[in-house]
Amino acid sequence: MNCEQIERQLGRYVDKELSTAERDEVEAHLESCSSCQTELAELRELVAGIANAKAAPVPDSLWPRIERRLHRPEMPSAPSPPLVRLRMRTMPWAIAAGVVLAVGVGMFGLSSLDTTAKASTVDFGVLLDALPLDAHKAFRKFLVRYDAKLTTPVAAKRTASELNFDTPAVLPGGFRLQSVYELRIGGTKGIAAAYDRDGEFLAAVFHPPMKSEKFGSHESYPCVIGEHCGHKVQVGEWKLVHLTDPTTCHCLLSRLDEQSEIPMVMKAIAPELAETGATDGHHHP
Repeated sequence: MNCEQIERQLGRYVDKELSTAERDEVEAHLESCSSCQTELAELRELVAGIANAKAAPVPDSLWPRIERRLHRPEMPSAPSPPLVRLRMRTMPWAIAAGVVLAVGVGMFGLSSLDTTAKASTVDFGVLLDALPLDAHKAFRKFLVRYDAKLTTPVAAKRTASELNFDTPAVLPGGFRLQSVYELRIGGTKGIAAAYDRDGEFLAAVFHPPMKSEKFGSHESYPCVIGEHCGHKVQVGEWKLVHLTDPTTCHCLLSRLDEQSEIPMVMKAIAPELAETGATDGHHHP
């Protein structure tokens, strides 16, 4: 197993849900991989934090607000849902964390509940924050964040047929395709690809245009890539460049020159970009 596959198993490993053979394989990898050891330590810290979390104080006004909403005449009556006793200690860590978040939203987000919020944003902060230390690990964190699954270039085109993208075997400048991934971004599909040129890393991410993109503490600046207006976030030598057409945001992570090298790569991964009149169509937070 490689690191991406191991990281997807760590949650089940912590919850003791792996078979003996799977557990042995994970532990054998952990013995020689400091990166995955760090991931495991962070995951165990998260699980401990959830297990030891104290209940938030409930405002005195909470029940009257709920009661008023329940008794509004315009609201159609509905059968009460069955009471489900949630045993948090026996839940897998990811489900337990999700329940904590869901209860928080359900109890305190009474004025409105935007069920499309997750799908309307994509968070690159997890990638950019770790980028200066290790680009490969930063990219893996992003993949894990969006539940990446290994796929093939042909299957990726079929899975995300509404997107305009390509993942050629070789990019201008000699970057060779290493792996392609299917992403799950809210309720939508995305694609990511990793390339290598004699040890130099490059990655591309394709997703539907979102309401906003988050970059953590990093700033986004307008830029011009070839014939198109886009935007970029720069972290040291690394640039995360975005060009958007009506169906797709093309995101390229590299250390390439944005005047002489990136335009050629963009043409290769977004071959229909010139025909769509692409502009920076994002609404930034």
